[in-house]
Amino acid sequence: MRKVFTLFLCLLCGGWLLAADIDMQIHWGTKEAQLKSMTTAGKQKKYYTGDYSPENLRALSGNELFGALNTLMGNTCKLLESGYDYNALRYAYVSVDKDLNNSGNIIGYYDGQSMSGAWDGGTTYNREHTWPQSKGADKDTPMGYDMQSVRPANTAINSSRGSKAYGESSNYYDPDEIAINNPTYEAKNLGSYRGDCARVILYDYVVYGEAGGHKNDLYLGNAQLLNKLGKSGIFESVAVLLKWHMLDPSSLTEMVRNDGAQTYQGNRNPFIDYPELAIQMLKDKVTTYQVSVTGAEMWPAYSLTLANGFIAYMGTKTSRPAEVTVTGATSTYDKTSGRLTITNVKGAVSISVASPQALEMTEDGQKAIKTIHNGQIVIIKNGKAYSILGAPIGDIR
Repeated sequence: MRKVFTLFLCLLCGGWLLAADIDMQIHWGTKEAQLKSMTTAGKQKKYYTGDYSPENLRALSGNELFGALNTLMGNTCKLLESGYDYNALRYAYVSVDKDLNNSGNIIGYYDGQSMSGAWDGGTTYNREHTWPQSKGADKDTPMGYDMQSVRPANTAINSSRGSKAYGESSNYYDPDEIAINNPTYEAKNLGSYRGDCARVILYDYVVYGEAGGHKNDLYLGNAQLLNKLGKSGIFESVAVLLKWHMLDPSSLTEMVRNDGAQTYQGNRNPFIDYPELAIQMLKDKVTTYQVSVTGAEMWPAYSLTLANGFIAYMGTKTSRPAEVTVTGATSTYDKTSGRLTITNVKGAVSISVASPQALEMTEDGQKAIKTIHNGQIVIIKNGKAYSILGAPIGDIR
């Protein structure tokens, strides 16, 4: 029988993690990141309810999903009320972009630098419009002073972007070319700002744009993503946007500021909370392949992928499967972090986990393990496998 290693996180260990410095760019799927921001799960549960529960949203796609998110994010956004403007952002970042390792500091966009959150007239940091002002996010409109979109960035780093569209080809702006400038950053965690940029663009499009006749009171005609692809626009292509989004999952930095931005202006960025919604919404614009998962939880819970693949985390906050089997693509799996990297997708992707799910007593009083073996649920007793109906399958080695 395959050996299975289950990681249990004790309270003492959890307390140590909370006190220690941690990489703010670490993916949210890691237990370290989730333990560092304990408020997120509660905020998500209260925000995504009723028709907008995660289960109901995942059941939608295309324009229907756009419409649901457009309504939810528009109705909960308070930027049309008095008291919100471009200048107010300067004094709010210290409560939103918090560096959890350094009280009073904020995390800068593009390079992850920890900087003083005190506004000094723009010498240290200024306000970066992820969707540029010249392409629709004018600072006198809500899109131009939206906390979810307008980010604090090191002034020198910000100037290098200008108004270039994001992308990988020549004459596009690629934040992956900027080194993470933070002493707590660990390269093994694969932190990047590619995904951050993609998720902000998706947010802006859904909150301020229109699709299938769906639009809210915040609608701006300049926020039409599909009309702004290419070098003179916002992103190189939908395929590149989703590639960045799926190969760089949400980070601790994003989740902390998603919580803070909700406190500030009422709405959340669902593509940070539930990244799988992005490809479901845009699936008709790209070539996709089905993804199925057996025997374990996976975050993000992708049911579709591009040929480039994705990064996801297997298991729960306290345990990781010892072994993951993937068909239909190239894969690597790190059982310590639970990180599964999928690349070179050729067709439908099947992901299965051969980890015990439960220990139970059989009718003869012997202990048996219910597990996943070769993609099916089996009962293992005395080294032999049986179907859940009791039919012998064979030896497990």
